[in-house]
Amino acid sequence: MPRISAKAPAAPASAVDGGMHQSIARIDLLISALSQAPEKGLRLVEVCAATGLGKATAHRLLSGLVQYRLVDHDAESGRYFVGYKIFSWASGVSNRNGLVELLHPAMARLVTQFGDTVYLVVRNGDAAVCVERLEGSYPIKSLTLKVGDRRPLGIGAGSAAILAALSKPERTAIIAQDAAARRAFPLSDAGLAAILGEADAKGYACIDGAIVPGICTIGVAITLDDGSPVAAISVSAIADRMSAERRLEIAQAIQAEIETLRETNAAFFRAANRSRLMSGIGA
Repeated sequence: MPRISAKAPAAPASAVDGGMHQSIARIDLLISALSQAPEKGLRLVEVCAATGLGKATAHRLLSGLVQYRLVDHDAESGRYFVGYKIFSWASGVSNRNGLVELLHPAMARLVTQFGDTVYLVVRNGDAAVCVERLEGSYPIKSLTLKVGDRRPLGIGAGSAAILAALSKPERTAIIAQDAAARRAFPLSDAGLAAILGEADAKGYACIDGAIVPGICTIGVAITLDDGSPVAAISVSAIADRMSAERRLEIAQAIQAEIETLRETNAAFFRAANRSRLMSGIGA
């Protein structure tokens, strides 16, 4: 199944009109736009439309990024792509906080047990970033995220599970301030509220077709011993495979894996690690 792509983010005023760290803001804007078109890339005119930057400015910055291999340019088609150099950097970041290494065996067991796609997302401020994806044996894949994809909290079952595990004041603040970012995805505020309410009652988040039609995903937050959510594991499958009974079975299996990890790696889950874990993939 195809994954859903967010629309390119609106250009911050500092990137387009000036302000502190303008050059860095513009580079971030350019690479973020290119990351939304990983297969086809973007022509210069499309880069300008996606970022709000002028043609001369965009071309100058892209030329510099190409020179340093942060962006690749296909001269024949005129299209720009995120450079492989960034991929090599990312591979050194994904396990910076140790979560991927710690959770990979549990994710592998879930893949074997259910045969569907298992994701690990890590909280990064007001967003969740996919840092691991394991594909199951079932022939119809629900590949709604790839490693490196970043989503506002609440977009995706793992992301929603993290949001639901926050304190009510922090959750309310994030929902309010990220409303514009969520509009790039087909999930209404009322739909998100319903998902969070169900997560509060059941202890896990379920998103059934609200973001990707025909795909149902179950997510469970990974919390420290003070209740702070730092990550989530989710299992995703086509909706026809997700009866109410199987949803509960999957949620319970994820919860059991997390509890086993907590018992055998108690020090890792101490609240003293909160800052390190939550900043594991950058600000």
